[in-house]
Amino acid sequence: MNETYIRQLMERFLNAETTLEEEQTLYNYFQKKDIADDLKPYREAFQSFSAVSGMEKDTAKTHTPVWVVLLRTVTTMAAVFLVGLFFAVRDGSSEVPQQTMATNQTEHTPDFCEGSTPRELYVCYLERKREQSKTYRSLKRMIYENQQ
Repeated sequence: MNETYIRQLMERFLNAETTLEEEQTLYNYFQKKDIADDLKPYREAFQSFSAVSGMEKDTAKTHTPVWVVLLRTVTTMAAVFLVGLFFAVRDGSSEVPQQTMATNQTEHTPDFCEGSTPRELYVCYLERKREQSKTYRSLKRMIYENQQ
């Protein structure tokens, strides 16, 4: 490159009168190894300017491969489809019909201990607990016997 042209560009750059193409020319010039001795003090500054402005010579734009874009698109479409399917199929199955609730309530309604004194209530509680433990022991024994 012509040294006088570079010096003119330098003067215009320092006066903030250069275009982007002219600045790119300066950045490219200062990337070279052989530059004029009187311009060497500006070398480090221009290299840092080129790094800040993103105009480095070695940076090339990388394009995403087509198969990656297609895979992302298909995955997104599948996710949207599954979410839509979830809301379309869900028909309020979390609601329990009233007949089922009525039969379950009568089957699982506990028998409360009858008694007026705390002692009678406590005795009833102990009897129920013993019955429960027998049931638990028998269930445990049945499970153990079935495993063998």
